[in-house]
Amino acid sequence: MKLLSAGSLLLAAVYRASAVTPVEKVITLIEDLKTEVETEGVAEATTYDSFACFCKDTTKEKLESIQKGEDSKASLSADIAELGSKRDGLDTKIGELLAEIAKEKHMTEEFTELRQKNLATYEANAADLTGALDALEGAIQKLKASKKPSFVQIQAISETLRTAALLADALGLGGDAASQALAMLQQEPANEVQMEDYNFHSNPVIMMLERLQKQFRGEKEQIDKNEVEEVGQYNQFVQGHTDLMKAAQHNLLETKKKKEAAIESIASASQELTTVEAALMDDKSYTNTLSSMCSEKAKTWDQRTNLRAAELSTLTQAIGIIKG
Repeated sequence: MKLLSAGSLLLAAVYRASAVTPVEKVITLIEDLKTEVETEGVAEATTYDSFACFCKDTTKEKLESIQKGEDSKASLSADIAELGSKRDGLDTKIGELLAEIAKEKHMTEEFTELRQKNLATYEANAADLTGALDALEGAIQKLKASKKPSFVQIQAISETLRTAALLADALGLGGDAASQALAMLQQEPANEVQMEDYNFHSNPVIMMLERLQKQFRGEKEQIDKNEVEEVGQYNQFVQGHTDLMKAAQHNLLETKKKKEAAIESIASASQELTTVEAALMDDKSYTNTLSSMCSEKAKTWDQRTNLRAAELSTLTQAIGIIKG
C-alpha cells in the first residue's frame, strides 16, 4: 500500500464525504481507511515476522555449519601434518633398510670371495699332498720290494724325494729329512763297494720317507679338518647374513606399503580439506549476504512501522475532530 500524509488522507476523506453530505458517512470512510491501514499493517507484520524467523534460523544454521567447517578444517589440517611427518619418518626408515641390505650383501659377497680363494688354496694343497703321498707310497714300496735297488731305481726315487722336499718347504713342514735322503741317493756309485753303501742306506731312506709320509698325511688330515670347519663357518655366516637381509627386505616391503598408505591418506584428506574449505567459503559468503539483507529489511520494517503508526495517529485524530 502506498502510504499518504495525514493531510492528504484528511482531504480525501472530506472530499468523499462532500459527495455524500451526512457527517456519519465521512466518519465511516475515515474509520474504514484506518481499518485498511491496520489490516495491511498486520499482514505486513506477519510477513516480516516470517522473514525475521528465516533470518534468525538460517543465520544460526549457517553459523553452526561454519563452526563445524572450521573444526573439520583444523582436524584435517592436523591429520595431514601428522601423516606428512609419518611419511617422512618412513622415508628415513626406507633409506636405513636399503643401506642395511646393501651392507649385508656386500659383507656376504666379500666373505664369499675370500671363501673361494681359500677353497682354491685348499684344493691346490690337497692335490699336491695327495700326489706327494701317492709318490712317497710308491717309492717306499719300490725300496722295500727290492733288496738291492739298482742305481736307476734309486735315481727315480730321488726325483720323488726332490718334489717332496720342495713341497715340505712350501708347506712349512721342514724338508730336512727329504733333503738328507736325497743327498744320500744323488751320488753315482763308482764301484761295487759304493753300490753296497746304497743298499746299506736304503733302510734309513725308507725310514725318512715314511717319516715324511707321516708328516704329509698329518698335514693332509689337518687341512681337510680346517676345510670342513671353514665350510661350516662360511655356511653359518652366509645363512645368518642371508636371514638378516631377508628380514630387512621384508621390513622394507612393509615400510613401503605403509608409506603408500600414508600418501593415499594424505591425498584423501587433502581432497576432503579442499571440499570443506570450499563449503566453508560458501557458508561465510552466504551468511554475509544474508546478514546484509536481513539488516536492510529490518531497517525498512522499522521505518514503515513508524510511518504507519503516524498515519494511524492522524486518522484517529481526524475521527475525533469530526465527531467533535
